[in-house]
Amino acid sequence: MQSHLLQVVNWMVHCGHVGLVANVELLNDILQHFVRMWSRSEEARKEREEREQSLYRYQTQTCGDGLNEDERDEKDIKSRFPSFEHVS
Repeated sequence: MQSHLLQVVNWMVHCGHVGLVANVELLNDILQHFVRMWSRSEEARKEREEREQSLYRYQTQTCGDGLNEDERDEKDIKSRFPSFEHVS
């Protein structure tokens, strides 16, 4: 972004836009444009994150045997390390 602003300043000097008011207004317009672009990008990022989290929650609720990750881990541990409490 900084390089783009420097290019704008160079362009303004090259084109003869040396008036302070005109330069300030032009830079203000450019910066407002950057802020709008950034805001749209942030909104899109937040929406994407919300969709991914929603998808993840949905998958964990309906995946395979209907168990969540903790329940699957517990079942796996019990199957690998049986308890001998009921052995007489």
